[in-house]
Amino acid sequence: MGFEYKNDLKKLLPEYLDYLVSKGDLEERGDGFYTCPFCNSGNKQKNTAAFHVNGTRYKCFSCTEKGDIFDLVGHMEGLENDFAKHYNRALKIMRPYLNGDKKEKSKFVKSKIIKIPEIIEELDYTDYLHKCHENVAQTDYFRNRGLSQETIHRFKLGYDPEKKLVTIPYNPDCKGYVDGVLWDSNSKYYKHGNELFNMNALYEVGINAWLSGDSDYVFVCEGQIDAMSFVEIGLDAIGLGGVNEISNLIKQLKEKPCCKILVLALDNDKAGRRATGKFIEELAEAEIDQKYIVNSDMYEKYKDANEFLTTDKEGFIEKMKWVLY
Repeated sequence: MGFEYKNDLKKLLPEYLDYLVSKGDLEERGDGFYTCPFCNSGNKQKNTAAFHVNGTRYKCFSCTEKGDIFDLVGHMEGLENDFAKHYNRALKIMRPYLNGDKKEKSKFVKSKIIKIPEIIEELDYTDYLHKCHENVAQTDYFRNRGLSQETIHRFKLGYDPEKKLVTIPYNPDCKGYVDGVLWDSNSKYYKHGNELFNMNALYEVGINAWLSGDSDYVFVCEGQIDAMSFVEIGLDAIGLGGVNEISNLIKQLKEKPCCKILVLALDNDKAGRRATGKFIEELAEAEIDQKYIVNSDMYEKYKDANEFLTTDKEGFIEKMKWVLY
């Protein structure tokens, strides 16, 4: 099969972004910046963006996703990791542009989205996420991550067999979730909304099986799977949704203080350590009286909670007992 329009299509990346903006799938921020379709940076609450287009390539300076028009079409259309399918879909969408019919940008759409975002209705994914949860037995993804059926059911984890992706609701109201494709091991979770995962753990009576007395603990993790890894061994945890979401937790604590002790359990790498330091700094700057624990050896040789759980569950349990006592 030939790809005779490959180079021509690559040059149409800016036009494809205009097409996505006209559909309402992205928001333009000016100077080649857009809201990121991978990590959702530049959402409606923050009038900035890290997703940038330069010629035939794009890159997000927040989540580091990068590629060309074929990569982006594959992601936006939910296609499996097959260049021919990405090419064919890009060719179908951009055919009018190849024929010289380059449509002018819709200034109305841009103005409507950026200047008056409050009129955009809040999405409710309840039906979709419940349907995915009904299909969760069709994948072993969550079981391979060390999660029990009880945890899978509690958090309404799901599977979309048509798109071949897993779904993780942020919270019981199902107003936001993340999904991850199973055909690309390098793919990151795609955000639909931007909430703290399992946020109620900050305030409700905990599930801690080991603890007694008046104090309660909540582990603060980068990802949703890591948070559920702590839940799997009887501890409460929340997931930030990435190291760049520290400010969301600070905002939440300012709006509604938490009387529990936070255990900072971000990934055992440079990014995780930087985010831990950022949290402590922002907490002080915001003058929030929040108790917290930091332990640099929490994960020992492992990168994060889920790797610890799936490799050595008993060791994970014993280590967390040591961290808390």
